[in-house]
Amino acid sequence: MIIMNTNFKLYSPLEKKSKLCKRRGVADIISTMLLMGITVTGASTLTYFVNDSFVSGNLATAASLDTATKSIQLLAFDTRDSVTLLQFANLDNKLDQKLCGVSCTGVSLSDKIPSSGGSEFIVIKIKNNSINSIFLENIQLNNILHTWDSQTSGVTLNTVQNLSLGGNYPHDGKFSILPISSTVQSANNEIQSGKTVNLLIKLGPNDQDVLLNNGITVLLNIGSIHPVEFLIESGNAR
Repeated sequence: MIIMNTNFKLYSPLEKKSKLCKRRGVADIISTMLLMGITVTGASTLTYFVNDSFVSGNLATAASLDTATKSIQLLAFDTRDSVTLLQFANLDNKLDQKLCGVSCTGVSLSDKIPSSGGSEFIVIKIKNNSINSIFLENIQLNNILHTWDSQTSGVTLNTVQNLSLGGNYPHDGKFSILPISSTVQSANNEIQSGKTVNLLIKLGPNDQDVLLNNGITVLLNIGSIHPVEFLIESGNAR
């Protein structure tokens, strides 16, 4: 007995060609969609890194993508030979065409104000844009370390007199922190989230004298892997 398969169907060459073309058309569409997906993903990734690395609006370098590094914004700085630095009255630098460090920190000049021949001041205004407080462990100026001066804790700034005569300001080679619109120096080295502060730095015996209109590299150590880095110019206010 011969059993015939009634479901078997013969296709003409024309029908076979039509079905093959349809399959190729579907494969082309799928390939095109995959390529478009890869292109969009790649473009989005590249845009993220470009926008995230090259930060505008401040002088921070884009050498690192560390979150803490991007959280600190430089708002202003004042490194002039001037009788007022960032609107702080009596915060005077001697008119000597330089920021005086090592040459103004001898035994007889130790911790004195600039008008008495002592080392000079730098003021930097920053803002903490992170959601958490930061603790400023130290500041490096041209790779020279400056630590927070605990003796300025909660004390009103006084730069009219030398420290030995009742003045209140950072010792040579140290810094203090002042809230905006206040002359009372911060009780500790904490900068709370969203706060803007002034960093008052007094040059010390390890700081080379800096001629005006020269660059100064500033590194803020806030406990992260990478310090926050800025480049400022001596003799200028921004």
